[in-house]
Amino acid sequence: MEQIQWWRGNLPAETNGFIGREREVRRLLELLAGTPLTTLTGAGGIGKSRIAVRAALERQEHHPDGTWLVELSGERNGDLLAHTVAAVLGLPERSARSRTATLVEFLAGRRLLLILDACEHLLPACRDLVTEILAAAPGVRIIATSRRPLGLPQETLLPVEPFAAPCPGAERTPERAGTERSEPEKEPPKEPKELEKPEENDALRLFLDRAGTAAPGLETTRAGTEAAARICRRLDGVPLAVELAAGWLGSLPVERLADHLDDHFEVLHGRARIPRHRIARAAIGWSHELCAPRERLLWARLSVFAGGFDTAAAEWVCGDEHLDDVPGLLESLAERFLLVRVPGGYRLPATVREYGRERLALLGEEARLVRRHRYHYLDLARRAEADWYGPGQEEWAARLAFSMTDLRLALDPASPTSVELAGTLWILWFCLGRLNEGRYHMTRAIEAAPVTDPGLPRLLWADGCVAIARGELELGRRRAEAALSAALDWGDYAAAGHAQLRLASSSLCSGALEDVEPRVELVREYFRRAEAATVSEPLALVTAAMAVTWRGEFDRAVSVLKEVQRLCDARGERWARACGDYVLSIAQLGLGRVAEAAEAARQSLDVKWRLRDATGVALAVDQLAVIAAVEGDGLRTARLQGAGVRLWATFGLTGFGSEGMSEPRTVAERTARQLLGDETYDAVFAEGYEADPDAAVAYALH
Repeated sequence: MEQIQWWRGNLPAETNGFIGREREVRRLLELLAGTPLTTLTGAGGIGKSRIAVRAALERQEHHPDGTWLVELSGERNGDLLAHTVAAVLGLPERSARSRTATLVEFLAGRRLLLILDACEHLLPACRDLVTEILAAAPGVRIIATSRRPLGLPQETLLPVEPFAAPCPGAERTPERAGTERSEPEKEPPKEPKELEKPEENDALRLFLDRAGTAAPGLETTRAGTEAAARICRRLDGVPLAVELAAGWLGSLPVERLADHLDDHFEVLHGRARIPRHRIARAAIGWSHELCAPRERLLWARLSVFAGGFDTAAAEWVCGDEHLDDVPGLLESLAERFLLVRVPGGYRLPATVREYGRERLALLGEEARLVRRHRYHYLDLARRAEADWYGPGQEEWAARLAFSMTDLRLALDPASPTSVELAGTLWILWFCLGRLNEGRYHMTRAIEAAPVTDPGLPRLLWADGCVAIARGELELGRRRAEAALSAALDWGDYAAAGHAQLRLASSSLCSGALEDVEPRVELVREYFRRAEAATVSEPLALVTAAMAVTWRGEFDRAVSVLKEVQRLCDARGERWARACGDYVLSIAQLGLGRVAEAAEAARQSLDVKWRLRDATGVALAVDQLAVIAAVEGDGLRTARLQGAGVRLWATFGLTGFGSEGMSEPRTVAERTARQLLGDETYDAVFAEGYEADPDAAVAYALH
């Protein structure tokens, strides 16, 4: 099995060399040892994020519950801050309680490091959340990066300054044509200073390192090093500005680049010193001037993306007859460090995005590009829903997670697409476990939706689906009934089938088992009338199988679940089949078919682990522990039960299902204790509990 490390943390691998900053990293490490909150402050482009991540990488062994980076530069809604943090941590949303409350409860017993990166535009929300976390979770350390302090009493500030600029050496300011030398000819020539060695100055080291990326094989002469030092001095050692300058060495010799930079800055600012907090912006403006017209246009249009984007998204949103080579232009911008390559695509640095958005407004294209952005993400959601009933679920799960920042932006309730988008994303909210955030977006969309909106029935049943999964059965039932009524009025039989499935789920969860199968028959009838191929059809059969299983009709359940397997296998679908395989394991065990029960549980576990369905993983491990007890294997039972408890705790889960569903776990424990004795059971249970989730799942699948 592939080892999936998603529960350990999410710190990015460094894509280029980390230069300098030893003093800042060392100081941050000292503060982390005894300070709950450290805020790195400084201007944009100064290197705060890189310092925070480097220090976190060096502290990983001190934080057994992970080291986590939460990137906030693209987020716009402080109400969703807790959802954003929880999603990064992999905390499932299974409770109707507030996301902040469940997040703080989850963190209360943890020893982890949390980086909140780029807090300046969400300061009130960051202050409130950090205050609650620090009050409840003494084992949590927080690094914030921000252009301004959070303003909390627990906060220790670590200001970040630019690199020291190289000292002047032998180089002299180039003479301009038609100017006279400033020194008299009779003055004897002065001995030139020794040029500062590149390895002794971090700004120069950074420039030369990035120059090697921009222009591989570049050989730097003494004159070239002198020009590079002049560039670093002109840019006052600001790291982002230095990187941007180095990015142009593939197009211009370094000496000419230095002259061009001098000319640009003198035209804009004369000989006055540019304030440090404006250096990065000045360098961005200079890079913009050097870009070709089509590069400038793409840069401006890309600024509508709040987070990461892939090439297909950039082509869809930004491409037209004026930009017919978006992939090539993306590479050109990335080679000049104006775009950052990330797993899955690219992102614009915050300061570069801000500049591009200003240019987009000046071009008069902002409203058009915002519309294209919204319709792209609506199209993405439509394709995710359609393709979910197929073999690409892992890819779609990753793609939706990658696009989350921009999906949030497109879900603005003032947008005409928000009703359809919020409902179409039920795959994200329900299947991928973002229940609470889904309720937030869908509630806002419902409140803003006109009753004549054709997307309203879908939105209502999707909200009902999420409400039922959160345990809000009455609300879920009302939403589903309203969706069913509207769908039948408009002849939308696909929406009617989905709504009827939610009513069947409500009956199942409320114990009205006799109502489930008739409702499932209606579900299938509506889907047949709509000629709809949807993952909800096998999911409806799983719902029916659960009802008959809970009634003890195991043979009937197995028959229904074989039909689920047939439907899912015909399309290469795995998520609904994994749900069915878990129920199949229970039914097969009820019939005494232990080997078949174990195989079904392992198949469910494998898929749930790959799709990061923490609840499904924990349930499957518990089921395998019950099966081991039936087989008389006390050691395996104890180890799996310890692993199961660890998994429930690791992912912030508090248990699932009714008292009847937890009874098999209790019986299995009693059986294992009888087989092993209490002392041995407790020791083996502890071994299972101490195993990390990777090892626990690998053992369970064996």
